[in-house]
Amino acid sequence: MSITLEGLRPMRALDLSAVLQVQRAAYGDGYQESAEVLGAKLALAPNCCWVVEQQGKVGAYVFAHPWRRQAPPPLHSRMESLPRAADCLFVHDVAVMPALRGVGAAGALFRQVAAEAAVRHLPCLTLVALADAIPYWQRHGFRAQPAGSPEGYGAGAAFMSLLLATADSDRSQ
Repeated sequence: MSITLEGLRPMRALDLSAVLQVQRAAYGDGYQESAEVLGAKLALAPNCCWVVEQQGKVGAYVFAHPWRRQAPPPLHSRMESLPRAADCLFVHDVAVMPALRGVGAAGALFRQVAAEAAVRHLPCLTLVALADAIPYWQRHGFRAQPAGSPEGYGAGAAFMSLLLATADSDRSQ
């Protein structure tokens, strides 16, 4: 089974309680962020937050937002604004319910975020990978960056980035 476009849609504020359930199933209590923190990210960058629905239920999500590529934002902190001179799209969180793993939900969300970065003419994606997710993101082309991970992401987490092929970068080569 693969995820269809009908199952992928923009996230809405009404989805936050379902998103918190997906987050708890994916990470346990250790990385649970509040509805307030996640709601602020959604309010600041609604075009960068998506869900995958299967049978009418949210089973996966992504939060992303414009950011600066030098360092990631802290975990568990409410964002009041986005940087004016954003030069990347930061993938704050991608989570998938165990029942949807391996069917393309994360890939569909990732493609949506990359498309949004292209629309915004942002040349890269950045994220903080938890230690056990580093190989997954490396398979998708992400590389570890020298900036350290902020507190709260756990031992072995890595700040990573992926340069995207954009029309602007294609013209400059």
